[in-house]
Amino acid sequence: MKIPFAVLFLSVCGIVLAQEAPMKRPDAPPLALRGSFAVGVRTLSLEPASRPNRTLTVEVWYPTQAQGGNAPITYNAQIGQTPVQIPGQARRDAPPAVGRFPLIVASHGQPGTRFQFAYLNEHLASWGFVVASLDHPGSTYQTLTQPNYISSIVDRPLDILFAIGALPQQVPSADGQKVGLLGYSYGGYSVINAAGAGLDGAALAEYCRANNNEGPCFALPFFAQLEAVRGLSMVKPDPRIQAVFAMAPYGQPWVGARALANLKVPLFVAAGEADDVATYRRDALAYFRQAASSHKYLLTLQAARHNPFVECPPQVRAREEDYWRCWEPVWDMERAHDLVRHFATAFFAHFLQGSPEAGRFLDPALPGFKPRTALGFRLETP
Repeated sequence: MKIPFAVLFLSVCGIVLAQEAPMKRPDAPPLALRGSFAVGVRTLSLEPASRPNRTLTVEVWYPTQAQGGNAPITYNAQIGQTPVQIPGQARRDAPPAVGRFPLIVASHGQPGTRFQFAYLNEHLASWGFVVASLDHPGSTYQTLTQPNYISSIVDRPLDILFAIGALPQQVPSADGQKVGLLGYSYGGYSVINAAGAGLDGAALAEYCRANNNEGPCFALPFFAQLEAVRGLSMVKPDPRIQAVFAMAPYGQPWVGARALANLKVPLFVAAGEADDVATYRRDALAYFRQAASSHKYLLTLQAARHNPFVECPPQVRAREEDYWRCWEPVWDMERAHDLVRHFATAFFAHFLQGSPEAGRFLDPALPGFKPRTALGFRLETP
């Protein structure tokens, strides 16, 4: 369903109170405000026939015309060994809005949860997208094992591609021919591979020789097997995938420059400049520079590490090890989330909904930001 972006944008202010959405900060950029749709949410279970015993649990957020707008909701999840409650604004199992909406498939980190950036999934649904966030088997806090660090390099992109085909059968309002991908950390690599950048063992070997076998080189002994499934010669661009948004993406040496030359869909990379997990120069900057996308963007959060994009509920403070899994030492997380909401909405609305109005917010001059608020980050294009 295509609703003019200007209509969605102008109608937002008049419905926020009716939907009981949290009051936004005065320094929030324009598209950090929720869209005009109330949001429904439901949980699905999908099982690929070609990969039995790999059942995907999927949380789907979608536009709804439910009476009364949004309602407070709690998402029960886990970070490390800590059960957490993530607050949101959506109606469980509400009837979908009439029409079809672009589908966004979301991929969490390693380990992670389908609720890892629930704030963003809800937000995009309010702007007219169906957002399906996967629990990757073997990659969640409950299921991750050492061998899964290797097997998930191929399993996760296959999960994403399967979900693109299966979800519209379960959620008829999802347009499976107009698809965006959204990923964080390992999920950032996963969406880039799913979009057409195959694994390149020669590139990884060269990187590892030059960099003392650091970081992603743990996968090198297994790479011939991985390439046989998702390698450079095996992976082709999928015409259904029309935009990719990768947050703190990991694993650029797994694909390298030759594979990224095949990635031509619009690409948005968001990263912390001080990331010490998916390091900025090795991963985010290389993905951005080497992708062949004619439309590509790099959002850099200065002094941010790996986690400004994720939920970090207060319950994790009770267990120090789990606190570090989502903590940021410098950034105000609410501010970081507002930036991600704004730019992700602009990016997907422009490239999946065809909105030139949204596209103007992808200008490095940062239109729409109030005076004195465009500090601590930068947006770049080639």
